Amino acid sequence: MSQYRQVPGVRVLGAEHAPYPATLVADALGEGTAPVRFTADAALPEGGYRIEVPASGEIRIVGDPFAGLVYATRDLLARHTPAGLPVGTVDSTPGLPLRTLWTWDHSTNWDLRQLGQQEIGALNPYAKGADAFGADYRRLVDFCSRERIGGIVVYGLLRDAHGGVEAARELCEYANARGVRIIAGVGINAYGGIYFDGRHRYNLATWLRQRPDLAAELPKKVGFDIDEFGDLHFPASEYMMAACPSQPDNLVWHRDAIDWLLDTLPVGGINFETGDYGSCACARCAGRTGGERTSWSYEAMRSVYPTLLDTARRPGPAGVPLRHLVEVYWDNIFDLEAQKPLADLPDDVAYQYCVNRGFWYEHRDRLTAGHVAALPHTTNVLRTHAGSQWNRQRHSWVPELYTDMATRGAAAGLRGLTIFAEPSAYHPTNEVSYLAYARFTWNPELTWEEFWRDEVAPRFGGSAEATAFRDGAALLDDPAAGADALTTVRGDALAMVASTSGEVQRRWLWLAERAARHAHSAA
Repeated sequence: MSQYRQVPGVRVLGAEHAPYPATLVADALGEGTAPVRFTADAALPEGGYRIEVPASGEIRIVGDPFAGLVYATRDLLARHTPAGLPVGTVDSTPGLPLRTLWTWDHSTNWDLRQLGQQEIGALNPYAKGADAFGADYRRLVDFCSRERIGGIVVYGLLRDAHGGVEAARELCEYANARGVRIIAGVGINAYGGIYFDGRHRYNLATWLRQRPDLAAELPKKVGFDIDEFGDLHFPASEYMMAACPSQPDNLVWHRDAIDWLLDTLPVGGINFETGDYGSCACARCAGRTGGERTSWSYEAMRSVYPTLLDTARRPGPAGVPLRHLVEVYWDNIFDLEAQKPLADLPDDVAYQYCVNRGFWYEHRDRLTAGHVAALPHTTNVLRTHAGSQWNRQRHSWVPELYTDMATRGAAAGLRGLTIFAEPSAYHPTNEVSYLAYARFTWNPELTWEEFWRDEVAPRFGGSAEATAFRDGAALLDDPAAGADALTTVRGDALAMVASTSGEVQRRWLWLAERAARHAHSAA
């Protein structure tokens, strides 16, 4: 029989190591005499923690200096029952240490009260009010902190329209306190540079207006093709201006910009991207690359990253190293020949391979430990367009897909998985998909049956009900679904609305409304 310890209020010790977790404990359990000591242990992996609850004496919460103490505190409070805290020791570490959500600022919609929401795009203006940026991202940070998701990539982090440096600093500080890294999405020679949008010296368009001689020669079509999306063209604007990677002055400018960024903001790292909407076609670049066939250039990456990664190599929040991700673009993780130019790049950052859903299902059996060991670097991460607008799945039910990627990736020796997370978890399809991502990246040994029982079934009123919701949600993604079938889904969902309450009811109400919308358009 489990032994429990009553905790009639706590006396916090070591709060200087964990001010936010200390506040969580004090607010939840009240002030009293039971000693709770926080200890930071830098030897633990990021996110790792230990909870010790003896029958008497100090309750000890030990975690890595950045995220582990936050996760441990939330775990401790989740275990608290009317009978008290269960006596014993809990040790936990993440199975995939690099767990990251990927976003653009303009299409991240977590505060659904805001006007100006967008659901797609990569080079968009910001259409919301300035305060919406913080409102959206604080909700996303809170979700990550609760669900033990380590970081959020933000493209458009620095933009005049939502507050520039001050708004970005406030977000970073809010996230750091809660054990979540804000990872600045940075374009190198593309995607706006370091300061995405504004009249700032480290905005790429501002730089190239001053030095037009340093601009890249882009193809007539600026964009790319994704099998699951189709032919994508970016509209002509200053957002898509690009710099030539063969010009030394551009490298110096980017190096100085990275220095400025890390001197100015307490970010948790940088997501580096050299641009995927067209390689420079000037004579110098063409001679150096030997006519690469993709819309991105491995040779351009090799020419700029050693300097920039060396510049960015410094401690981050709580003294832990910054986390840097380098995009290696998509559907090429099995093309070792193409990746040869990357072999000379530094090995102390993570290299991020993106895959689309069709590519994944066709090639996933090739993701073996032997293949991962043959990649040019030791720290490799999978990133996927699946479950996002780029694979026509922005609000789709994809928990099985994320589970498959997490478990196969962990078994093969990958170090992380990155997914898009721009839509709010208010949408139950996104909610369950995000939870599958969070649970299986933390514990790849978890079984689907356990996840379904503990996380999915209770959210819809039972296991059979959850199955019915999943099947109804799948019909929303079926282009052949007719109005009659969708109207049936709406009716079944409304019956569940009538027989449930609270959050379970809200989820069924969402399905009823979506089915009604799709039926109206299909009629």
